[in-house]
Amino acid sequence: MSKSNIVIIGGGYGGVPTAQKLEAALHKTHRIILIERKTHYWHSVGAPRTVAEDNFESQLLIPYDNLFKHDGKVIHAAAVRLSDNEVTLDKAVDEFGDKVPFKYAIIATGSDSAKPAKIDGRSKKEIVKEVDTYRSAVKKATRVLIIGGGSVGIELAAEIKTTYKDKKVTVVHPHELLLNDDFPKKFRDQATVRLRALGVNVILNERVQFSASDIGNGDNKVTLVTDKGTKIESDVQLIATGNHVNSELAGTLNSQLIEPDTRLVKVRPTLQLDHEGYEHIFALGDVNNVKETKMALRAGLQADVVAKNIIALASEKKLVEYKPGPPVMLLTLGKDGGVGLLPMFGGILAGNWLVKLFKSKNLFVNKYWKEIAGGSPPSLENNTSGDTRKKAVMDVRSMFLLVIPLLYVGKVIFNKGS
Repeated sequence: MSKSNIVIIGGGYGGVPTAQKLEAALHKTHRIILIERKTHYWHSVGAPRTVAEDNFESQLLIPYDNLFKHDGKVIHAAAVRLSDNEVTLDKAVDEFGDKVPFKYAIIATGSDSAKPAKIDGRSKKEIVKEVDTYRSAVKKATRVLIIGGGSVGIELAAEIKTTYKDKKVTVVHPHELLLNDDFPKKFRDQATVRLRALGVNVILNERVQFSASDIGNGDNKVTLVTDKGTKIESDVQLIATGNHVNSELAGTLNSQLIEPDTRLVKVRPTLQLDHEGYEHIFALGDVNNVKETKMALRAGLQADVVAKNIIALASEKKLVEYKPGPPVMLLTLGKDGGVGLLPMFGGILAGNWLVKLFKSKNLFVNKYWKEIAGGSPPSLENNTSGDTRKKAVMDVRSMFLLVIPLLYVGKVIFNKGS
């Protein structure tokens, strides 16, 4: 009996776990095909550290070779067109040519932000070269300007300042507090205070006026001016604004699927496309219009729902709905800590101790290598410590189960070292 294809477009934080869950459940009747243009998984959560730590990108580039356990397949190509029963690729591959038919499809194309958080290269060699360009520029700079004070901008500033204490690092953000209104004021206040405590110059309520030609490479001094007339001299400028939602593929299926103002893909609570006739196609993660903060954790939770619903469709069972969650974040401020927002009891702040324990020290590198490649990152291959292996398989969601008992000890434990 020939198998039907289930196609996942996008091999990131939502696409990969969906593919793995579907293969585990449906490999006897369906073939799982992951379409991803990059040859390696790019663990973008750790990208800010690449500008300050040599060779750190080697830990963020994870091979897809061991992703599937059965006959699932990874196709390294870009999807350029979508119909209701096939995906068109930008090149011919293997037995499919440039068209891959499917019974079910998942759009997990995510979003792109400015470099170095996201990168353009497709191959490992191209990506390493991109990252090295930014790291080399930061290394020789005396003054670094970061345009944008969202999570990426904050983490970039902290990684640079904690590694190069003598460099002058400035963050310019157009709002009264860092981050955005999705997060409570107490969390934004704490992030602002903590970043300034590291010695970062934080300029709020001003917007840098610049064009692409104004961005330097560290060789020459550049002077930029904000909308309020503040002049800022810097050797390197890192852009941490302007996320672009990769919804164009869904638009090739039907332009009515795209919200005009946000460019997000419309989905139902089941994460199926919100249009008659497309019940067999889903969209998850950054690309869909679910009302919640866009982050890796959320993409993984949506992957659970999408996988369950495709399994339900295949067996003619009832579908489940995705329930958006409250704001949550672990914001790293270098390797030794940060500030976090936990979702229980209306939002509780976490400090250095907790953020370091769960994120800042390793940035979930071990976790993703274990889940995707079935092993450890290059620099940890010889580490056989039981504690290290235990941390390697720790899931982000498990964090909250471990934290709840600590809440009764008192909030002070979360701010130890703050």
